[in-house]
Amino acid sequence: MKEFFAFIFSLWLMSPFTISGDSMEPTLSHNDVIMIDNYAYVDESPERYDIIVFEGTDEPDKHFVKRIIGLPGETVAVKEDVVYIEENGKLTELDEPYIWRNKNEVFSLRKIDGTSYQVPSGKYFVLGDNRDFSYDSRTWKNPFVPKENIVGKYSYKLF
Repeated sequence: MKEFFAFIFSLWLMSPFTISGDSMEPTLSHNDVIMIDNYAYVDESPERYDIIVFEGTDEPDKHFVKRIIGLPGETVAVKEDVVYIEENGKLTELDEPYIWRNKNEVFSLRKIDGTSYQVPSGKYFVLGDNRDFSYDSRTWKNPFVPKENIVGKYSYKLF
């Protein structure tokens, strides 16, 4: 009986979300069902590398799942498909072992290099792990995700 109540309680704190598309490959795949923590950011701020579900900035009726790359106040630079954070005029390359990189890939849907983004206060810069096929902050008209648009933080994959 305790397990049943624990399960019900966890559903109140968490909710399922089905992945649509390949933008988070290889971390998450199309039709994966994940659980998101609906209250992760009540007392905490989102952190770099968190995977989040959020209401779209250009399409508020849609929910997206992406990884937080840039934090409020930071400058994010994308150069030759490598992401850097600029601090005190110095570029530091992000360690991103999770991204999908196919060195033989010639065609890229989202190859936007040499661009810098100044992340405003209270907002986040997000990218998909499958960078060549991700509709994300690099291509949106409103590229930054406000904290209030974040629905929850990825917790674990159900199946």
